[in-house]
Amino acid sequence: MDNLQLLAVQTQRVMQRRMETAANNLANVSTFGFKADALLNEMDARRPARSADAPSDVRFVRDVGLTRDMSQGSISRTGEALDVAIEGDGFFTVQARGGAYYTRNGAFRLDPAGQLTTGAGDLVLNSGGAPIVFDPQGERPQIDKDGAIRIGGAEVARLGLVAFADESALEKVGDNLFAAEGAPTKEFDGAIVQGAIEGSNVNPVLELTRIIEISRAYESAARIVRSGDDLRKSTIERLGRA
Repeated sequence: MDNLQLLAVQTQRVMQRRMETAANNLANVSTFGFKADALLNEMDARRPARSADAPSDVRFVRDVGLTRDMSQGSISRTGEALDVAIEGDGFFTVQARGGAYYTRNGAFRLDPAGQLTTGAGDLVLNSGGAPIVFDPQGERPQIDKDGAIRIGGAEVARLGLVAFADESALEKVGDNLFAAEGAPTKEFDGAIVQGAIEGSNVNPVLELTRIIEISRAYESAARIVRSGDDLRKSTIERLGRA
């Protein structure tokens, strides 16, 4: 395969990964607490192609992973007692898949056993790492800015709120959850807003624009591949006639 087609095929591969990322962002535009991703590219240190003519230095770009936009999404008022949003940095701690995970989705509810859970049924943990269990007894729970849950003025539990000095170390594991190697590395200094929910920080207009740009770039690369194939075919036919 010649250099032109090598570059075109590599471009198609990177554009496909960018399209998958943008499409996933757009699909989660209404997911509470979702954080948008972007593809991280770098120059490939390897030299898979050479050219005897100038420019002789043919370089490729490859994708090396995802970078994440951890900026806060918009906070919308719902009036629901168990809907809580975090203003500032930080995460709720939940028990899922046999371990502790972290989320920004504060759309909580009580299960039949009185346990506070996420919409997916994962247990919300308290500051000591145990499930939060309480009986509202017909009274509206009051959740303070520091995460204390009070009923009738008495504290019955406290949300397990954590923060990380380097949020890029967090890894998305699906279901709007993050995993971290090791313990949180920063004291939580955000604030809880009761009766509200944090939305996704995805900008749908930006993602739609990206998808259009990616589609055009992919098609341009595809045309280069087709042109190279046609040129090779034409050359072989002429050589055959000669």
